[in-house]
Amino acid sequence: MARKGGRRSSKRRNGSKSIKSMIRQVVSKGSAPLAFWQQLSEKDYQVLNADGNYASLDYLGKLKVASNILTGSLTGRVLFADQYNPSPSGQPRINPAGIINKWTGIGIAGKLYGKLGKSMKLPEASMIDRVGSKLIFGGAIGGFFDPPGNPGGYVSTANVTPNVMVQNRSQTNRAFATAQRNRSFVPVDSFDYSTGSAFR
Repeated sequence: MARKGGRRSSKRRNGSKSIKSMIRQVVSKGSAPLAFWQQLSEKDYQVLNADGNYASLDYLGKLKVASNILTGSLTGRVLFADQYNPSPSGQPRINPAGIINKWTGIGIAGKLYGKLGKSMKLPEASMIDRVGSKLIFGGAIGGFFDPPGNPGGYVSTANVTPNVMVQNRSQTNRAFATAQRNRSFVPVDSFDYSTGSAFR
């Protein structure tokens, strides 16, 4: 009986260790991508989540929007022209000041805990130190391509990144105005005074 009880307790300990190990791996591997994506896309989703058209999209449509945010922010080009465009200017969203953000701050705090924790033998000091480094890396890269804010908080990207319908409407209006000006313009030497016509 004693042996069976010992085996059971040993299995429970091994099971808890494996669960903790899995959690550590998930946190370690996911921290940098999480910090990068959240910092890169936070302001875009503030605009999108306030738009009923985005809320009505299916999963595929929202995946296309996410793809546009990623490629548009980093390269200025989007894969799906019928969806939200985070960079209508066609240029990458470069913002060096954005590398200082909440994720890099959390990462620095984690690094400090890790350094102090190793000397003071605090729990999970090594892991928190590693995760801190990854948060700094992911947050800095995401912030570098994050649209600038203002001292009072986040700037609305509605003006910086209008949706496709607004862009198309603006382009159509400009083209129509140009056509009207060209149609009403008559060169001075083309007017025939004898007939009162623009054609000779």
